Amino acid sequence: MPSEVPTMQTVAEEAGVSLGTVSNYMNQPSLVAPATRVKVQAAIDRLGYIRNAAARDLKRQGNDGIGLIVPDILNRLFVEIARGAQLASNREGLSLLMANAVYRFTSFEPLATDDQQDQYLDFFAEERVSGILYAAMSDPTAGINRIRGHVRPVVVINYDQPGDWCSVLLDNQQAGRLGGEHLHERGFRRVYFVSPPDVAQPLTDRRAGVRDAASRLGLDLIEFTAGGLWFDDGRRAAEEILRSAPPGERLAFLGATDELALGALSVLRERPEVRIPEDVGVMGLDGAHDGQRSDWVPLTSVIVPGNRMGEEAIRLVLGEARPGHRHERLTLPVALRGGRST
Repeated sequence: MPSEVPTMQTVAEEAGVSLGTVSNYMNQPSLVAPATRVKVQAAIDRLGYIRNAAARDLKRQGNDGIGLIVPDILNRLFVEIARGAQLASNREGLSLLMANAVYRFTSFEPLATDDQQDQYLDFFAEERVSGILYAAMSDPTAGINRIRGHVRPVVVINYDQPGDWCSVLLDNQQAGRLGGEHLHERGFRRVYFVSPPDVAQPLTDRRAGVRDAASRLGLDLIEFTAGGLWFDDGRRAAEEILRSAPPGERLAFLGATDELALGALSVLRERPEVRIPEDVGVMGLDGAHDGQRSDWVPLTSVIVPGNRMGEEAIRLVLGEARPGHRHERLTLPVALRGGRST
């Protein structure tokens, strides 16, 4: 092994080819004969050569990376979006660079959040990535306008805000409607929709969908304000609902998130006198839980098209860079995933 860091020139000397041939192999391999590609790759392997991406990007004023900003990788939807985007970008010869903004609500009243979305938006702009996929939790207009001088192609994911960009959305109103319709079909008439205040667009849309189904189908809809989006919030909500509900009346707990619904199920597990779903049904709306067979009671929820959202976002961000591109607003449907909890 050489003592110095290998360069493209040393690769060319090792392979017995010109520097231009090595450059073509790195950037346009179709221009290099198959037998020569084998020789160059063998030299790269022997020398342990790694291309200098910084130098390459300086020449091109950009790089082959697509930046993806997600609010929180604890949420299954954003993990699936990242996976779909990664597979699609790899097929295009691009690399996906993901940033987890760790978005969280620190208070609902007044609304206060903690996140790094803007910092990562600026970071990707400074790195001159080829495009940015932005899974925003609030109006992204100001942030996108701020970086337009550095990165033009931007696709907004899971936030419906008109602007100079493409959008990939999932139909959260449909998720709410499916919840109400399914519970009605299963014979529930008294439905508790459990959610924190509408501090994020998906929550607002799910509530609108539930209200629409309840109005059409004549459900007795009680909107219960939870203290958050998580398991313990669902536990506290279920305990209070069970205390205040009319005795002997069949009811359903419809959580805006699967975590809320799982918290409710944990309370019911401690009450063997309450039968599921004969006395109480439980359903979530964000598809964040697998519905594993090993679950105590498999949870009814929705199936969200996260992988396809990521794939479509890559298609759109590449389209954004082409002349004559017209922005698209793509809304993908969700589907019901039945479980024994209803």
